[in-house]
Amino acid sequence: MLQWLLNIYDRFSTRRLWLWGCFTTLLIPLLVLALTLRYNEDIMDFLPLEQADREALQVVQSQQSASRIILIIEGDSLREQAAEVCTQYIPDLQTDSDPTEQLQAIYSLLPYFIPDSVYSCLDSLFTRQAVSRALQKDRNILSIPGSGFLATAIRYDPLGLFPLRDFEAHLKNEKRTYAFYDTPYGSTETQKNAALMDSLEHVSQTVAQQFPGLSLRWIGAPVIAVKNAQRIKLDTLLCISLSLVLIIALLAYAFPRKRDLLLILLSVSFGWLTGMAALRLFTSTVSAMVLGIGSILIGIAVNYPLHLLVHQRYTTSVRQTLQEVLSPLVVGNITTVGAFLALVPLKAEALKHLGIFASAMLIGTIVFCIFILPHLMTVRNVPIREIKIPLNLRWLTLQKTIIALTIALSTYLLVSHFLTEQPPLFNSNPASINYMSEQQRKDITFFDSEMNPQRAIHTHKDRANLWHDYWNAHNPDSLIHLIEQEAVQQGFRPEAFTPFYQTLTSWKPAQTFDFSHLTNTLNRDFGYIGIVCSLIVFFFLWLSFKSLKVAIIAFVPMAVSWVWIFAVMRLFGLQFNIVNIILATFIFGQGDDYTIFIVEGLLYERRTGKAILPQYHQSILLSALLMLISIGSLTFAVHPAMHSLGLITLIGMSVVLLMAVTVPPFLFKFMKI
Repeated sequence: MLQWLLNIYDRFSTRRLWLWGCFTTLLIPLLVLALTLRYNEDIMDFLPLEQADREALQVVQSQQSASRIILIIEGDSLREQAAEVCTQYIPDLQTDSDPTEQLQAIYSLLPYFIPDSVYSCLDSLFTRQAVSRALQKDRNILSIPGSGFLATAIRYDPLGLFPLRDFEAHLKNEKRTYAFYDTPYGSTETQKNAALMDSLEHVSQTVAQQFPGLSLRWIGAPVIAVKNAQRIKLDTLLCISLSLVLIIALLAYAFPRKRDLLLILLSVSFGWLTGMAALRLFTSTVSAMVLGIGSILIGIAVNYPLHLLVHQRYTTSVRQTLQEVLSPLVVGNITTVGAFLALVPLKAEALKHLGIFASAMLIGTIVFCIFILPHLMTVRNVPIREIKIPLNLRWLTLQKTIIALTIALSTYLLVSHFLTEQPPLFNSNPASINYMSEQQRKDITFFDSEMNPQRAIHTHKDRANLWHDYWNAHNPDSLIHLIEQEAVQQGFRPEAFTPFYQTLTSWKPAQTFDFSHLTNTLNRDFGYIGIVCSLIVFFFLWLSFKSLKVAIIAFVPMAVSWVWIFAVMRLFGLQFNIVNIILATFIFGQGDDYTIFIVEGLLYERRTGKAILPQYHQSILLSALLMLISIGSLTFAVHPAMHSLGLITLIGMSVVLLMAVTVPPFLFKFMKI
């Protein structure tokens, strides 16, 4: 392959017009495809959902009013001002602030609220005498002026199985009340809901000015989705901008010639364009977070032009540079692309898209570096000098035995102490990586714990079975007939308690979606990524070096790195989630590049006697700094998903770099290669 690529370089060297014609022909459709790609901000794209899971989640969202926005009205003079606020502002937004709607939601889940102890005395409550007393009490309540709210409760629970004391206490809270508004756009239309939220926030500001003692806040799934979308956009812009600025600054420092810097930017830009165009062939819409993660990919893609331009300083011709660098460059690209392609078969749409984008971006970058960049490079007629970075890794090579033994001992201690207890946990709940302000978290926690009837589904799942078991052993029709007879005696209409009758005869448990079951999927996906990436990398290392021993030397640093990564995560209590499991692809994708160059340098020095590791150390060091910058930019993200990915990947890549430059030289000597 090396000779074939060199022949292509030689052919295009004398046919530049053909070269630029082919490049332009390729560039135009890439631009057209990339410009038609659209973006969304739905974190749910990272969930590994089966089709059945998606359908179940849609049902649950419809049951649990996923499109509902909850208005929290809070203040010292709530009774006097809340009614005026709702009358003046809320109706304009089609808001229903009637608390009976919340009450109906509670009684639709009545079996979840009946304590287990009640079932032991239910038989005594269903006698004619007990039913008569309960209905007499209901009639007395309805005779009280202003009892419309309790009339709803009586229709659903005429026998008083569930006391309303707790719920009434919150409704009578002097300083807080709630209103509910269903957005017509659903919970996932973030662009339309963003405009709606602007209107709602304007209402809050207007109320705050007119009623200084009153505050309006908004919570609910649509609100969280909008805030996530806005945060993802800001963090994506922040991370990519910060990454580009710092990378350009470092490259400008390392490469005094502006031409070199421009060539690197052209290479990465062409790769980015290729990645976006490839995505457009598979989908019309992609998560904006995928492109936010692209700030890390910049750190990987920049390696290819970087190695060529750094090595050019030590050769007398571009062709010699290609001859000495192309082999590790191409092998590293194949293994890296293979690692990212392992994401494509996964169920999560965002991870599929990331696999396609990353693979195409790296392929586009290497294609530019192999076929276009060499014809733009020039050999300077000045003495060769080191890149202006006052560090090198030579001391690591000189102390390789001591360092390698220290790593081996540390690895043993880490395995015995941190990995024997329990592997790092997988957090499958997307709520844990949603962006919310501290006030929103407090409001949601309070509402869910005190006011949200859906909480009963998760805390008392077994009560649904108790309800069904009881009525399977008793005849609900006889109780219904008894209530109807007594209702007429007490002056009620026979159909007055129809909602309660429906609960007795046809009530079914509400569907729930337990995200914890995704933990098994995440474990399986992570195991799949690890195994597939390992096989791909090891196979191409073996194929490239044509030696099992050399392939093992190049692969061991990545295996040892994973031991350290898991141990460090256990030490600091870090978790994998639906986003940062792609760490595996970055580790295998970038880590093998470092080890390939080190092993290639060791083989080259043994074969020729020419010291080439100092050059490789310089390019690896600069590459690592660029990679750490691109990863480090994600740690500045406020969104939890992007921040966790940046933090864990930063730890992982630091470990991989240390292993890549220390383990291979020791193994090379130990295995007598």
